[in-house]
Amino acid sequence: MSDPEQALARSLLGAFRPDFPEREATARQLSELILDAVSAALPLTGHAPAEPALAELETLAQDVDLYAWDGAPGWDVVLARGLGVRAPLTAGPPVVDGLGARPERTQQRGEVKRRAHAEAANLVALSRRAAGSATPSGVVAMHASLLRLVGLAAVSPLLSQDEPEAAPVPEPRVADLLEEIAARGEGFTGAQEEWLARLLADNPAAHAPAFRTFYAGLSQTLRTAAALAGFGAEASAGRLAPDPEALLGALGTWQPVRWASLRGAAPSRWIEVLCPPAPEGEEPFPRLHRECSLALDVFSRLWFAKALSLPGFTSLAAMFTARCAGIVALWEELGGGADAAGPL
Repeated sequence: MSDPEQALARSLLGAFRPDFPEREATARQLSELILDAVSAALPLTGHAPAEPALAELETLAQDVDLYAWDGAPGWDVVLARGLGVRAPLTAGPPVVDGLGARPERTQQRGEVKRRAHAEAANLVALSRRAAGSATPSGVVAMHASLLRLVGLAAVSPLLSQDEPEAAPVPEPRVADLLEEIAARGEGFTGAQEEWLARLLADNPAAHAPAFRTFYAGLSQTLRTAAALAGFGAEASAGRLAPDPEALLGALGTWQPVRWASLRGAAPSRWIEVLCPPAPEGEEPFPRLHRECSLALDVFSRLWFAKALSLPGFTSLAAMFTARCAGIVALWEELGGGADAAGPL
């Protein structure tokens, strides 16, 4: 570890419970992740081009869960058993809500950059505060900020190119999706081969050689979709779901570098449809419920996809990833995981 990483790790130790067995390993790993994120985010706090910084931040998606077989446990375990007592935080800004408030591509692209600049400045400020004296709430705030930057980084490529040829937005079928999830139960999460066969039959573009590499990550989102249904139901009842592990898994499998040839821009109309503005004055729990519903909306378009292009597939997957990042960020800010804390 470098000197800055060691210094931040020492400060982070104060945020963890003294009886947390993986305390030191988690502090070390988290310090490396935060400093990598700050290094990538710093250009966004100035006048440097946003795209290179966001591309670097996107690569951190697979690390936000922290888990390492010989190091830190997963972030869900850290929240439940590792952090000291913390109070809920003020909810941060949405990741993608409202990106489509204006139909012009320039305005949509500019809004992504504006949000990235603001969140980068927030992460840098939080990391500096943590370097002086880390607190459990401060650690959660840093992680939530990083999640939002990862979400923005995932959707940025959808707008980084000129307007592509217009294509209809796939129709959502949320009610049909929820019916299948309920009817299949645990069997839904194991339907990867069935889903792949249907996608290959209904989408000629899916026969491209790189599609199976893309699908290897996408198929893991079946359990994420099932978890989102539970997350939304709990939020609708004014409660927080107990475990974000499946949603963090959607981020951990987001590795677009493995199928870069499939990526492409999305039409501006897609951003309008998939990223409408949030209701004014929305309270945190209704917001959490709505964001889960919109994530399932995106997933339903993938689950029932027909005649979808390769950029269409990757654009919907990126939007789903960004939605999951924003949901976990909001959930942990509201105190998610804290109620699970107990004797080790």
